[in-house]
Amino acid sequence: MPELQGPLLPPAPHGGADARAFTGVDFSVNTNPYGPNPHLLQAVRGADHAHYPDPAYTDVRAALAGAHGYAPDEVTPAVGASDLLHRLVRAYLPPGGVALSGGAPFGEFARAVALGRGRVQVAAPDDLPGAVRPGVPLVYVGHPHNPTGHHAHQDHLNALLDACARADALLILDEAYAPFLNLSAPAAHPNLVRLQSPGKAHGLVGARPAYALAAPDVTRALLNLAPAWALPAGTATLLRALHDPPAQAFLTETLPRVAAHARDLARALARLAPVTHAGTPYLTVHVGDAPGVARALLTRGVRARDCTSYGQPHHLRVSTRTPTENALLVTALHDVLSAANPLPKGHG
Repeated sequence: MPELQGPLLPPAPHGGADARAFTGVDFSVNTNPYGPNPHLLQAVRGADHAHYPDPAYTDVRAALAGAHGYAPDEVTPAVGASDLLHRLVRAYLPPGGVALSGGAPFGEFARAVALGRGRVQVAAPDDLPGAVRPGVPLVYVGHPHNPTGHHAHQDHLNALLDACARADALLILDEAYAPFLNLSAPAAHPNLVRLQSPGKAHGLVGARPAYALAAPDVTRALLNLAPAWALPAGTATLLRALHDPPAQAFLTETLPRVAAHARDLARALARLAPVTHAGTPYLTVHVGDAPGVARALLTRGVRARDCTSYGQPHHLRVSTRTPTENALLVTALHDVLSAANPLPKGHG
């Protein structure tokens, strides 16, 4: 048996389904509860699954480029942003290298760095421009951050890009949840990689659509690390149809409702425990023993995300669903917290 050339690491923890059967209401996945987008779902179903797609995905890249004001050679389509993060680490982080993250990073980025025998250095988001230094090739920022919802203003992003340019680093801006906040898009920059995960906003996370917007040399590096036909036909067709008027109309109709539901849920949960909410579809609740509370909620048919892997073992992350489903979460959490300890005065 040849010697293994990399570490064996467990999968990064994520929300959503696992090996155990679960038939309750899942608040652990950050996705549009009104999905799937019917126009995009039809695109997936109507794709040509009998033949190989165009290996260069020419039409897909052209459609995405036109929607963002980029050139086709600045677009890398992929199955999930996780794949793009792994490719970026393989391309740019040397063994033993350091990647910088504004706040706790997405678990898949941390795992990619660890698989490359590197390490992640975490800095407070507001302190990030001053923490960028030569020799740190990758800087990761959730825009907005998961699970805190923190998002940088344009002046801060410009300062961070200037710091990355001086240090010859790439800024990876993970915009998975930007559509929920209608965040303005930063201008193209040679040191900027914008990761897009449209399945979240369109309620189609199972199709795993993703793409990167970056300078041509970065795009070439990302494409170089992709196997042939990296995108199945259904996901490719979805991405080509992503900016069709009917697909965008779904967002216009549903995202304001999602935002309103999240605000209502935050107010309801704040009567039980301290809540942090920054306008995203997800929020965090300070519950004390988050792993224990999450297990207790499962027995009541509710799944929430324990934030221990983000360095917050006292917090749960929950993502809003419909008002009826949200009421189930509030009731279940009330019961769990009441069983553990009498609720503090004023939180009944």
